[in-house]
Amino acid sequence: MSVDFGRLSVNTAGTPEKFSGDLAAQAVIRAASVVTSITFLAPEANTGNVYIGRLGRDGTTATVSSTYGITLVPGASFSLDNISEKFDNFQGDAATNGDDIEWSAVFQAGAKA
Repeated sequence: MSVDFGRLSVNTAGTPEKFSGDLAAQAVIRAASVVTSITFLAPEANTGNVYIGRLGRDGTTATVSSTYGITLVPGASFSLDNISEKFDNFQGDAATNGDDIEWSAVFQAGAKA
């Protein structure tokens, strides 16, 4: 088991982005890893809402928008525990360009989805 933290800065509001890390090599390893617990936080400094969702069951269709998924107002958080989900299935979006979504996750040791 390992714990990691990161931040997704949404470049273009209305365009879902996958969660990943700051370093490319870590992001590749992390993307294939299984998450057993994850928390998302909308920093208080955000100027609009952010949205959390996941890829569809087909593995390509985004299921996150202002009308689908979890909406977080600035300062709010949302957690999922006791899950077994591939990290790069999670996606984030924002109502405002440049707003952030912070995350912390527990990764299952050695597990790949």
